[in-house]
Parts: sequence; structure tokens; C-alpha cells
Amino acid sequence: MKSRRFSFFNHQSPFKNHQIFMVTIEQLQAMINEVPFVKLLGLEITAVEEGICHGRLPYSDHLAQYYGLVHGGVIASLADTMVYMAQTTLNGITKNTVTTNLAVNYLSPARHEDLHARGRVIKNGKKIIYGEVSITSA
Repeated sequence: MKSRRFSFFNHQSPFKNHQIFMVTIEQLQAMINEVPFVKLLGLEITAVEEGICHGRLPYSDHLAQYYGLVHGGVIASLADTMVYMAQTTLNGITKNTVTTNLAVNYLSPARHEDLHARGRVIKNGKKIIYGEVSITSA
């Protein structure tokens, strides 16, 4: 881990036996720009907290399906990305994290509107991270 990329918070984490890393919005946005698929989405990180990341996905026609609704795969990708971003606030920026399971419940369609997402780490285990994401329209 490169210490120059993170500032250490000097307080206890609610997550057992974990250091806290302050990752900036700019660092997370730079990460997005390094991954072509995520960059294509147009995701903007708006806030970071310990174990939490907030983002905004501006509506774009290239993210819509045939009926003009935001494609379900875009929403799933947004959810996946937001949990990853939230875990960086606890574990630092790593490139060896992969998704092992993703379940999405679509409660209503997203119609021609920006989406706001809040990713949160529920459990930061040694090998597996559990998270949840709430995605709402603007």
C-alpha cells in the first residue's frame, strides 16, 4: 500500500480491526477515469465518509434501453461500483477487489433522470465485503 495516497484518520473504526483511510473525491474520480467501462457511465462521486460513498449518475441517452428507461445493467453496474468505492474508505484503493455476488431489486423504473447512489459497507471482512446500495432518482 502506498502511504502517499491516503491520510490516516486518528480514531477508532466501528469495523473491528480495520484501519481507516481517507480517500478523497478526486482520488475516486481518478479511479473511475482509469476504468473505461465505468468512465463510460459518467459517474460522479459527490461525497465520501467512513464506509460510505455517494455518487450521481447523470442521465444520458446512451445509458437507456429501447423504451428510454435507464438500462437495468447500468443500474447494477452503478450499484457494484458504489460498494467498491465505499470499501476504499476502509481498505484503501486496491486493484485486487472483485465482485463475488450481486443481487439487485428494481422497485421502479428510472425515466430520463439523474440517479443518486449511496453505497455503504455493512461488513468489512478479511476476505469478503458485504455492502448495500440505495439508488434514487433526482
